[in-house]
Amino acid sequence: MQKRLKQVIYVSEKTDKSSDSLTDIYDISQKNNSESGISGCLLIGSDSYLQLLEGPDSEVKKLYSKIEMDSRHKKVKKLFEQHIEEKLFPSWSMKFAPFKNIEWGNKEFDAGKFQTISAAAALKVFKSIREMIG
Repeated sequence: MQKRLKQVIYVSEKTDKSSDSLTDIYDISQKNNSESGISGCLLIGSDSYLQLLEGPDSEVKKLYSKIEMDSRHKKVKKLFEQHIEEKLFPSWSMKFAPFKNIEWGNKEFDAGKFQTISAAAALKVFKSIREMIG
């Protein structure tokens, strides 16, 4: 029997803007997420993160709880949560998306400031990324 899948989108402020911190996030995500059946996409802005997580319900809940406690994030805010039939990014254990190469039509978002994005706009961004990658 297939486990129930959950999708969560959250935004948070960065506490550490160094490239070492981003490398750590990427390396740990690649290893742990694939072992847990989690996939997703992380947008790295100038002062914030916007991330979509998807995978088995219990694993996504566990990872989101860790992120809320992670010192590299502050003001973690869940924008969207739903159960899904299939993943948007099934082959990405965690992908950093090149949002800077895309005109999103929102000045703050284009500048890498994600804190004010709505849930609907965030979901649209990730669906657009999915369409771009095929």
